[in-house]
Amino acid sequence: MIIKQIPAFLISLVIATFLLVTHTTATNLIWLHSINMPVDFNLVLSTMATDLIGMNSKGAFPAVALISIVLLLAFITARFISTRTAIKKTTLYAMAGGTALFAIVALMPLAFYNLDLIAGARTITGRVYLVLAGALAGYYFGNHLQKGDSNALN
Repeated sequence: MIIKQIPAFLISLVIATFLLVTHTTATNLIWLHSINMPVDFNLVLSTMATDLIGMNSKGAFPAVALISIVLLLAFITARFISTRTAIKKTTLYAMAGGTALFAIVALMPLAFYNLDLIAGARTITGRVYLVLAGALAGYYFGNHLQKGDSNALN
């Protein structure tokens, strides 16, 4: 049953969210350091912790909500495709996760007057990192699917 997939989905969501938030925080801290602002290890740790909580609980649309929506849509689409192709599940879900994060970094600027609201997505390297983070989350999900009844995601 689909309920059996919830733990794998939640862990893949944590993976993608953690990597997105920490990358965004690191990008901002690197920029601050580049303009000679004092950035030490304690600041890095406290800022990471604050951002992990703040970016997932505050603001108009928390990061975890956005990521959960795109991952859910991507994984449902991957499930549909998996019933019609012979692509390995881990590969298919990794591609779905990468596509989900790509959708975020590609479409958010279109929705917000060409502004990259995710600091980590302002460069090609940052975008590639985030797509790979999504792929890692998808790979985890595809690798941890539970076998079940006829409507299960297996």
